[in-house]
Amino acid sequence: MTESDLLFDTWAWWEYLHDTEVGARLRVRYIVSGKSRIHTSAISLGEIAAQLAGQGASARVSAACGAIRRMSHIWDVTGDIAQEGGVARAKLRQYASQASLADGIILATAQRAGARIVSNDPAFIGQPGVIRG
Repeated sequence: MTESDLLFDTWAWWEYLHDTEVGARLRVRYIVSGKSRIHTSAISLGEIAAQLAGQGASARVSAACGAIRRMSHIWDVTGDIAQEGGVARAKLRQYASQASLADGIILATAQRAGARIVSNDPAFIGQPGVIRG
């Protein structure tokens, strides 16, 4: 794990895409600075698409996911990552009962990438290698 490798989870991208105060801070600190390599689990693209579509903003899905693809390295959810994600979810649920399989896959992806996770998702509270947004 290096200081410069970061995995933005779905929460971090949501804040960024909606230009919230936190999202603006993430943009300046990690993207604009050019000091970090940003990684993303492909499952976050699905979660962003689902959230936008659920809010009636299906027309924004392509642009939002395209922006994430341009700014980060996308990690596909391989069979190995899916399997590791299932085990990771069980670990996360010891501390956060609402941790989802997507959270586990994001954790497994970060471990594969040697990256710290940027997130305020309650599923990651207390986990090593997590930077709170």
